[in-house]
Amino acid sequence: MKFRISVLRASALLLVGATAVLSACDETAENPSPSGKTQLLTAGPWHITAYTRTTGNGPATNYLTTEFPRSCERDDRYTFKINGVQERTEGPTSCGSGGSATVVGTYTWDFNSSQTQLTVAGITFDVVQLSDSTLQLRWTRTSGGVTIVDNVTYAN
Repeated sequence: MKFRISVLRASALLLVGATAVLSACDETAENPSPSGKTQLLTAGPWHITAYTRTTGNGPATNYLTTEFPRSCERDDRYTFKINGVQERTEGPTSCGSGGSATVVGTYTWDFNSSQTQLTVAGITFDVVQLSDSTLQLRWTRTSGGVTIVDNVTYAN
C-alpha cells in the first residue's frame, strides 16, 4: 500500500511538473523567429536599384533596362517569406489592370547552411551584401566558354 501511494504521488508530481514545463512553452518554441541573414532577408519587401552584367573581360554594363525593359517591371517588389516562398508583386507603377501589390510570380528560396548563397527559383546567387537596407546578389556562370557575372542590388 505504501509503495502504491509513493508511485501515485511520484506520478502526480511528475504530471504537475510536466504540465508546468509545457505551459511555459509558447508558440515561439514551435515556430522560432528567423535569425541572422534570414531575419534581414524576410524583414520586408525589396526592389531592384541596380543590375549590371559583365561578359568575359568586358566592362560591367547597366543591364537593368535590358532585363526589365518596362519601367513598370523595374519597380516590382520581392518579398521573401519565412516559409521559403518569394513573392514578386507589382510596384507603385502597375503593368496590368490589377494595380499595385498584385502578385505576378511566386518562387521558392533557400539559403545554404552558411547563408553565403541564396537559391531562388533554382538559381544560386552569392550573397555579396545583406543588411537591413541593402541586398546585393551575384550570379556567375559560363556560357560558350565565356564567364557571365550579373550583380543585382536591391533596397528595402
